[in-house]
Amino acid sequence: MNSLSVDPVVTDSFWIEPALKDGTLSVKLTGRGDMAAATPLKAYVKALEAEVPRLSVGTVEFDVRGLGFMSSSCLKAFIGFICGLVGHGLKCRIRFVTDPSLTWQRRSLKPLDRMCPELVSIADG
Repeated sequence: MNSLSVDPVVTDSFWIEPALKDGTLSVKLTGRGDMAAATPLKAYVKALEAEVPRLSVGTVEFDVRGLGFMSSSCLKAFIGFICGLVGHGLKCRIRFVTDPSLTWQRRSLKPLDRMCPELVSIADG
């Protein structure tokens, strides 16, 4: 397995930290997933679409426990990521790790699970 070709993203209020270990690409999101975060997140998950087949990744895990807010534009970025993988015929699992004390996280992500239940799962961290 090669190393990641995507770097962490740091803005004033939003951070993306990737890590690759044992066939799982972990992506930790921290801060506020507001409108300012939507553009860098969309570009980032687009870059991840290329990483999944290149690195033979079996699972992509998005750790959203550190997000205090997530806009609909950020959710749309995740929808684009899922559709992109499915459109390329990739069977990579996508797991969202949520904070059980922030009930909006699971509630907001549930439509993604319903959209593609064979690939998407949500787990409390």
